[in-house]
Amino acid sequence: MDSAQNKNPEFNPERGLRVQISDDRLTATLVAKPLWLIGGILDKYVILESIEKVGIHPDRITMNELDKAVTAIDSATKDASQQKAQIEFIIARGIPAKQGKSGWIKFFFPRAQRVVVKEDGSADFRNINKYIHVKEGDKLATLFEGVAGEQGTDVEGKPVYPNPIDRPKITLGRNVLPKTVEDAENPGYTVKEFYAAVSGAVFSTDNSLTVSSELNIDSSIGLGTGNINFDGTIKVKGTIEEGAVVVCSGSLYLDGNVESSEVTVGEDLEVKGGVKGKGKGIIRIKGDLRTKFIENAIIEIDGDCIVENFILGSKIFCLGNIILTGETSSLVGSEVLAFKGVTLSSFGSTAQMDTTIEVGFHYKNDRLFTEGSSRLVQLEKELEAVLPEIQKIKDIVQRSRGKIDDARKLKFKEVFDNYQKKSRTLELLKSKVEELKMTRYNNENVKVVVRNTAHPGATIKYRRQIEKLTKAQTAFIMNFFPNQDKAMMTAFKAK
Repeated sequence: MDSAQNKNPEFNPERGLRVQISDDRLTATLVAKPLWLIGGILDKYVILESIEKVGIHPDRITMNELDKAVTAIDSATKDASQQKAQIEFIIARGIPAKQGKSGWIKFFFPRAQRVVVKEDGSADFRNINKYIHVKEGDKLATLFEGVAGEQGTDVEGKPVYPNPIDRPKITLGRNVLPKTVEDAENPGYTVKEFYAAVSGAVFSTDNSLTVSSELNIDSSIGLGTGNINFDGTIKVKGTIEEGAVVVCSGSLYLDGNVESSEVTVGEDLEVKGGVKGKGKGIIRIKGDLRTKFIENAIIEIDGDCIVENFILGSKIFCLGNIILTGETSSLVGSEVLAFKGVTLSSFGSTAQMDTTIEVGFHYKNDRLFTEGSSRLVQLEKELEAVLPEIQKIKDIVQRSRGKIDDARKLKFKEVFDNYQKKSRTLELLKSKVEELKMTRYNNENVKVVVRNTAHPGATIKYRRQIEKLTKAQTAFIMNFFPNQDKAMMTAFKAK
């Protein structure tokens, strides 16, 4: 049959068929107007010709949908109620791109400096955590590197690209251990976890991690660094400035001075300069102190106190030896208490400033003894106050011949249990206080060694003995023993 016989004058596929591509180019819709398709032969080849004109790729055409469209359009041309309608069919589909997942990094330690705003609105710039300490085995961070997407194809056969994703990386420095594990929140994906291989300071950027077993500060500790609280060894190139707070569980090595009284050291403190206090606050050291000088400071030292030059206007509590090593070293206008001995060159001054050495005295045990004695008195009073109630309960039990209801039995039991508990505590405390009473003093020989001169006004104490010098004494050793009436003094001879 020729084309003239196949067409009705109203049959116009160009006006009756239109292919519309979606904005995302992933679907192509056939828009049909049956009114322009009456009287002719409409098959899928006529539709395919319209599809090809707009550039739809053959592989993207859904032939089943195309066949359905032909049937539906043919039916509509024969139904007067649908001839003026517009009907649509999706006849081509692209393959959407598979979007990827952006990566991310989560840190498990505080990273930003925290400035504390006071009640008056001012900011405390010292109270910041610039140096963060972590312990061995602590989780430092988790990294999800991201999953790239997959390319798709639009209805024209052109590529459809997935959105770009973030692909973070972490550069590992020293003492960081990586571990790859399954992501608990997203099954099928893996993440990398990073752990501290040692205890120390953690240093990080947005994409790097390092752990140092020592905290090295190339400046002074002050406003620039904030306060320092570090569970390890600290090495400082500068000074601990006045007002700075430093807490160090390990040793602290300092090239400059200690000018703050708010310093606590868990092991040794070595100061190339000196310790300069303001006569307030207490510097606490659990190991040894080594420094050039001490001035206007209050210091508690569990180990030895070794000073090169002088101790001036200070109060030193020491559980070891206090040793001033320099040939001209001096102790002036100060009070020092040493559980062991004291060795120095010059003791006191020609100005006869009050200067005191006390040896063989354990200041910590004495404090505990005082606190324990006070608590002992309090506990005895508490027990004494309970005794009338105890006697009253005994009388009630005796009169009732043991016939007491359960509620009262429980109440009486609570009173007795509390009394017995306090009684046991009292006995333990008595024993401890008695022990502390004895351990307040060193039961071994202790010495005060003056290599040069002890000036008038200087005082030496040992238990109940008080030796106040009324005239200068040169180069001597005083030996103190428990239970002696008076110290033995012998000449000091330099080797």
